[in-house]
Parts: sequence; structure tokens; C-alpha cells
Amino acid sequence: MDGAGLASRGRRLVSAAVAIFIGVGFLTTSLVVVSTAQAGLEDAVAGGLRDADLVVTGADDTWLAADDVDRVAGTPGVDRVVADATVGVDRGSSFLAATSVPAGGMTLLEGRMPTGADEATVNQALAGQVAVGDELTLTTRTVDGAAGDPLTLTVVGVVDPGEVHTLSYTEGFLTTDATLRELDPGVSYESAQVTVAGTATVDEVREALAEAVPGAALQTGPEAAADRVAGLTGQTFVLGSVLLGFGAVALATAAIVIANTFTITLAQRTGELALLRCVGATRGQVRRSVLLEALVLGAAASVVGVGAGLGVAQLMLSLARGADLGIPLGTGLEVGWLSLVVPVVVGVAITLLASWWPAGRATRVSPLAALRPSGEPAAAARVSRVRVLLALLLVVGGTGLMVLAALLRQVLVGVAGGLVSFVGVLLAAVVLVPPLVRLLGLAARPAGVPGRLAVTGAVRNPGRAAATSAALLVGVTLITMTSVGAASGERTALGEIDQAYAVDLVAQTEPGLDGDVPVTTAVDEGVVQRLAAVDGVRAAEPVDTAYLEVGEVDAVPVAALDRDTAERVMRSEDLVAALAPGTVGLGPYDRVNYGVEAGDTLTVSGPGGSRDLTVIELGLGAAGLAVQPADLEALTGEAPQPGAVLLRLDDDADVGDTMTAVGEVAEDSGMTVQGAAAERALVAQVLDVMVLVATALLGVAVLIAVVGIANTLSLSVIERHREHALLRGLGLTRGQMRGMLLTEGVLLALVSAGLGLALGIGYAALGVQTILPEHPAGAGGALGARRRHRRCGAAGRGAGQRAARPAGGPGEPRGGAGGRLRPVGGGAGTHRPRPGSPRVAGGRPDGAGRAGTPGRPPARPAPFRAGGIGSGGAGTHHPRPGSPA
Repeated sequence: MDGAGLASRGRRLVSAAVAIFIGVGFLTTSLVVVSTAQAGLEDAVAGGLRDADLVVTGADDTWLAADDVDRVAGTPGVDRVVADATVGVDRGSSFLAATSVPAGGMTLLEGRMPTGADEATVNQALAGQVAVGDELTLTTRTVDGAAGDPLTLTVVGVVDPGEVHTLSYTEGFLTTDATLRELDPGVSYESAQVTVAGTATVDEVREALAEAVPGAALQTGPEAAADRVAGLTGQTFVLGSVLLGFGAVALATAAIVIANTFTITLAQRTGELALLRCVGATRGQVRRSVLLEALVLGAAASVVGVGAGLGVAQLMLSLARGADLGIPLGTGLEVGWLSLVVPVVVGVAITLLASWWPAGRATRVSPLAALRPSGEPAAAARVSRVRVLLALLLVVGGTGLMVLAALLRQVLVGVAGGLVSFVGVLLAAVVLVPPLVRLLGLAARPAGVPGRLAVTGAVRNPGRAAATSAALLVGVTLITMTSVGAASGERTALGEIDQAYAVDLVAQTEPGLDGDVPVTTAVDEGVVQRLAAVDGVRAAEPVDTAYLEVGEVDAVPVAALDRDTAERVMRSEDLVAALAPGTVGLGPYDRVNYGVEAGDTLTVSGPGGSRDLTVIELGLGAAGLAVQPADLEALTGEAPQPGAVLLRLDDDADVGDTMTAVGEVAEDSGMTVQGAAAERALVAQVLDVMVLVATALLGVAVLIAVVGIANTLSLSVIERHREHALLRGLGLTRGQMRGMLLTEGVLLALVSAGLGLALGIGYAALGVQTILPEHPAGAGGALGARRRHRRCGAAGRGAGQRAARPAGGPGEPRGGAGGRLRPVGGGAGTHRPRPGSPRVAGGRPDGAGRAGTPGRPPARPAPFRAGGIGSGGAGTHHPRPGSPA
């Protein structure tokens, strides 16, 4: 009975099958892509860790000292130790990252790995300058950070470091541990990977290591690998959450379509079901018959969906690998039982759950219904007051939770509130949709009788109208929420960038020295003209600068900025309006460092005296703090000189090409360049891509919803064929009949879209308030991820002398012989931590302190390398030798 019934009604159930097919295929694709990305990332970042018997790290997630590693190597039962370290090395005027040879995760492109103390294997970025067989002459460092004797290494190979190693982001090389210690005696280690000798057991060695290195953290290789991946797989977890979240949306939409389809088909089979009851079929048999149809339908569509999902996953991964997204994706396809079985089980379960309520309604068909005339349309059921009350409670309660989440910044509470309120909206749709259709139907009156009939047909059965619109309502709401939320997030992120770097780019001269005091080097007018002539530069304005004492920190760069200049180079009108006499502009990073907020007072002192200035939210990056020209002249006691050029780029400029050209001009003139142009472009690009991807993914749910609407309307046409025949008999033409049905579908779609837009905007408004920080984080946010730390040494500094703040940059200037500045060039992990300093993701220490200069706040982010964003890594610039510290 069930197989024959399903075959005879195959056309009516095709939309349910399509909905299951799409939803299950989407889920399969999500699982396979996430599994493949996870496996690729594990191989890239934790291949060596995973194979180690034990992994030793410092106490409380700190770094290991060289003595600690030596004690690990000398522990009885230890056969081999691979320690993970990175140091910064000077090579003439450039800066390289030197790292230890990892146990795995890299691809040897040419030659071999280093084995001797005088050997190095370079990465691809450095291979453009040296070849196998060439020599690298490097400057060593003493224990106190001063320049030591030169050291020459022979290049023995070229390696591809993969996507997530330190050498993935900057020029550098691999070398032995002995060479690293010779280059920098103060080297410290992120971890030590231990191979246990064959005569010992892991437990015995673990106990011995606990005694040899008290307080050290000991893990097995797989445990350490899992921790390493967990610290670096934010993008994979986000990817998985996004894909699986949208897969859940698609399946939820499919469930609505399935429930609608079974409800209508079972309503059309009332006579058949009643006849079965007449010949002895029990309620249980009728329910099982319906559920068996759902089971067969769900299983068949799910199996086909899994096959299609695997094909789509392969296509997506191939495209992603070709696009070089920066995420290790391996070379194959990770297909496990989870990716094959779970989608089928979920598809079948969703189908059975969606058909359970229609099956329950089918069991309530009376045997006497078989005696009624066939084709009689079902009467519309009255809306239950309990349903309306429950819907109202859910909407109010869910909205209250979202408001609370926005106030407390609790994302999970906000998600729960959104789900609760949306369920309430779906329940209330049976009350909301009909009156909205009637209201919108006023526009259909000029169509005459067909238009009025369309409105009547759409609202005759409120339950069916609400169910038809529900699927589309889900998709439109989510698309609107994503689009509005992303736009709001972009505006907030760009606003934070504007506060940190109110201008796109800043070109600044290297300061000279008047004794121990840094002084401004004037900008040549020809340089300003060359910068203004760069393609993509909208405005280039020179500004006066001076080095003053701010709070308790001296030698801080301060720039004069008036409103006329600000209007030409700044994007934010609010920041321009905040400029006034008696104010000092600080970016969020500086406000955190100086411990002040907008509206506080900060003392700025110079040769001409001191002034208490009111803090405003405005940062100029390398140019330093912003004050009014009259205030700067009063503080310096003389007319200051122009020491920086503020640049604004065209809105449609190619940021990469423009930055490259600006960098070349600056390099020729001995200037450094810094700014937010790249960050702005990156934020806009990422959010635009996110919206496109989210819209495409939600388009799957919308596609399912459209299929459901078409199916529901077609089934309702079949159900109302006697009514339509009567209308034709009364004179309605075929064209008018088509117009009536088309108008009916359009009315329901427009109502769904309107409700979805309103809900999406509301959810986005509350969601943005919940997700985005209440106050921009000075050291984090959109810019924090791109900051590069530097080191500070004590050499070259007189007793009690405070180091001059460098023209660019954050983190810690490295004092070498004669106080020369050597910034660490781009790429995570190039900052050498001291033993016991806390670790952060990417191998960089926190960098909150500054050796030799207690209490001094870190400087701002490093400028980019002249010549654009290239192999040296974005955000790095190498000052000329002899530039003051």
C-alpha cells in the first residue's frame, strides 16, 4: 500500500524531495570541507608535535629558557629533543627571522635541511636574494642585546614553510639550535619535543622531566598538537560554524516545505484515508503508512544529496586551493563515516519529524468522510487563542532576551532570544499574514475580479497562507540580518580605524639628534609634490611636528593639525569637528598606554612650557599625537618645521599599487610610511566577501523556500480544481485564471519579504549591539591583528637616559650599537621573548613591558616596507642604518 501510494503521488512530493536533497547536500558539503580544512591545518601546524612522545612547555604557558632545554635533553631516557625557537637577525640593513628546524610540516624545494652549525635553509621569500651555495653574513647579538661579531652561514637548501609558520610571513631561514644560540644567546623556546629512547617508557621519562624542569607543562604529542591547533584554528572553527549554521537553516527551511507538502497531500487524500478506515485500518496503521512514505522519501533524497554534496565539496576545495586563501586545505578530500552517515540520518530524521504532525492529523480522519463528495475543499480552521497567546509570549520573551544580551554583550543569550522570538513570529504568522495580504491586495483591485479573487484565495485558509510564507520568511530575514549587520560592522570597524589612524597614510622623516634630544628633520617641498602626484593620492598635506614630553614620557612625536588641513586629508567628519584649541588627539592604542580616555586632561611639555590639553579620539599613527598649530608653537617656543606628510587616497584607488608608489617615494627620501589604508581596504573587502558568501549560502534556503511556495500553490490549485472549474464556467478566461494564481503567489511572497526585511533589520540592530565591543580596544580590534612587535635592548643608552620614541612603531625598538633601530620585519613570531614571558597566538610574546624603560608605553604599529606589501610582510619597514633610537 505504501510503496504504491508513494509512487502514485511522486509528482506531488517532488518539492519535498528537492528540499531534502538540497539541505542534505549542503550539510554534506559543510562537513567534508570542515574536515578537510581541519586535517590540512593539523598537518601544517602540528605535524611534528603530533609525532612526539612528550612535549615540554614553560610553566603557565610561558617560554622555556635555553638552560631548561638543556636539562630536558640531559634527562635519562630522552633520545632526541627538537626545540622550537625564533630569533630576529640583522643582515646588513635588513632584518631576517631565524627559526629552528621543525620535525615536520614543511616541503623541501631544493637542497637539504641544515645539519651543521654553519648551515641555513632559506624560505622562498629569501631565496630570491640568495641561492643554494651562497653565504649569509649575519650580525650576532650579545647577552645584553648589543651587536656582536659577524657570523657567516652557507645556504644548503630552500624550503616552503607552508601557510602558518613564522617563515610564511617574512624573509628568514632555518638553522640548527647551536647556530640560533650563537646568533642570540638569550634565545628562548616555545616548546621542546621529546623522543623517548627505546629502553625507557613515556611515564618514566615524564616523571624524570618533571624533576628536571620543575613547573614545566608536560603533554603527549597528540595532546600538544590538539592545543596548538585549537590556538590557531579560529578560521577553521568559524568556517565550520558558518557552514553548519547555514546548513541548519537550509534543513529548517526544508522541514517547513516537507510539513506543508505532507499536510496538503494528506488533506487531498482525506477520502482515501477515510476509506482505509472503513475497511478496518486502525489509526496506528494510518500513521505508520504516512511515516513510512516519509521514511522512504527522506532516505532516497538524502542518499542522492550526499553524493551531490561530495561533488560540490570537491569543487569548492579545488577552487579554494587555486585561490590561495591562506588556509591549509591539504591535497585530498577527507571523507569519513561522519560525513556520509550523519547527513543521511539528519535528512531522514528531519523528514520524519516534519511529517509527524501531518501524520497525526491523518489519523483523525473519520471513516464517515469517505461518504462525503470528493474534492470538497477543507474548511479553514479557526485560529486557536492558545496559539496566539503562546506566539505573543515567545515574541515578547525572545525580544527581551535580545535586549538583555545587547546590554550585557552576551552572544549566546542573544542567539537564544532570536530563536525564541522567531518561533513566536512563525506561530503568529497565521494571524499576521492574512491582514497584510488584504492590505497589500488593495493594489490588486485595478486588476478587477481576478485581483479580488486572488486576495480571497490567498487568505481563505490562514494556516496554509502562513505555512506558505514561512519558508521564504526564514531566508529573507537571515539575508537581511546578515547584510545590515555586516554593513553596520563595517562602519564600526572603519570608525575604529579612523580613530587610530585618522588619515590613510603618513609619511614621516627620520628625526635628527641635537645631543641626546631628537629633533624634526624638515620635509623637502619636492617630496610633498612627488607624493601628491602619485596615482591614487587625493591629497598630500605637510604638517609641522616636534618631539615633546607627554605625561611622563619624553621624545614623543606630536603633529600640528588644523581643521582646514584635516578636512582635506581625513575621512571622518566627526573627527574633524572635534579638533579645537586646547585639545590633543590620541588613538585608542595611545589612550590605553597613557591611561586616559576622551575628555581627560593630559599634560604636554616642551621647551616653550607645558599645557594641560583635553584628550580627543583622534590618532595620526607615525605622526604621533595631534594638537592645534598654535598649541604646538607655544610648546616648542619657536616655529616648528614640517616633519610629516598626511595623505588621503582616492576612494577608488588601487590601495596596493598606491602604497607601493608612495613607499618608493618615501624610501628615496629616507622617510617611513604608515597608515590605515591597507586596513580599511582589508576590512571592506573581508566584509563584502562575507556578505556575498552569506547571501549565497542563504540563497540555498531561499531556493528551498521558492520550491516550497511553488509546490504549495500548485497543490492548492489541485485541491481547488472544482472552484476553478466553476469560475471558468462563470466566464473567467484562462489568462484571467493565470493572472489570479500569479497574483496570489506574488502577494504571499511580498508579504513574506516585507516581514523578513523588518525582522532582519531588527535582529541586525540588536545583534550588532551584542557582538561589537562597547568601547574600541586600543591594542586589539581591526588593527591589533596586524601589529608587529619589536625588541628593546639596553645597549647604546646612557644611564638614566630615556630612549627616543621611534618615528614608526609599535612594540619595542631594538637598541643596537650606537642606539640604531632595527625593527622586526613582518610576520608572526619574529619577536624574541625572554624566558618566562607569556606566549600569545602566533608565537609572539605579549610585549606589554619594555626592557630598560619601565613604565614606558609601547609605540605604535610599524610602517610597511617601502615598495608595498611584499615578501617582507605587510606592516614592516626597515629604517636606514644610523637612524636614531
